[in-house]
Amino acid sequence: MKMKPLKPLYLGGKTLVEGSPFITDEQHGRELIQKGYAEKHEGDDEALVDLTQGDARPAATTSASVAADTKIKATAKKKAD
Repeated sequence: MKMKPLKPLYLGGKTLVEGSPFITDEQHGRELIQKGYAEKHEGDDEALVDLTQGDARPAATTSASVAADTKIKATAKKKAD
C-alpha cells in the first residue's frame, strides 16, 4: 500500500516528512490511517522507504529485552577485564 505521512514519521530507519511517499503492508497502512498519521498516496512518486522488503520493522523494546542486553554487555565487560 503506497502511503504518505501527514506528520513526520520514523519508519524503516528514516524520518519521513509530510508528503514523502513510502510503501507498507495493508494492516500497517490501515493503522496509520486510523491514527491520522498517514493517508493513501496515488501519485507516481518513488517511495523513499519500502517496509514490505525484508524485516523493516524492528522488534519491540521491552524491559526484558533491555535487561537481557545489559546482562550480556556486563558479562562481556567482565571477561575483558
